[in-house]
Amino acid sequence: MVGQIIAALRRSPLVKELEVLEVIEEESVQFLRVKAEIVDGSLLYVREAFFPDHSKYSYHWQTRTGEMLIRWDNAPHHPEISTHPDHKHAGEQVRPSSRVSVEEALAELSEALKRKGKIK
Repeated sequence: MVGQIIAALRRSPLVKELEVLEVIEEESVQFLRVKAEIVDGSLLYVREAFFPDHSKYSYHWQTRTGEMLIRWDNAPHHPEISTHPDHKHAGEQVRPSSRVSVEEALAELSEALKRKGKIK
């Protein structure tokens, strides 16, 4: 799983530079933390942890100066959301969201950058 996520980020034309911050691959856990610089200068932080019975994830997209644009995660801190624990932060709003893959997150980033005129 960890290798597939890294490969997807490396294949993406949106990713200008990829920094693998941490990788753990053991029988009981696979863990990944990466920082991807996006072509417009924004940053995507990816955190994935896979355990035998569950997984944890966070895809956090922010401006270079640290302003959060979008974050998908499954931290259980929004029980009021219908898709709990999965949810999406868009600015100050927290919205329902199903579990997304890194490819799906990148596709949404691509659409957002196209709308802003940052990519074609």
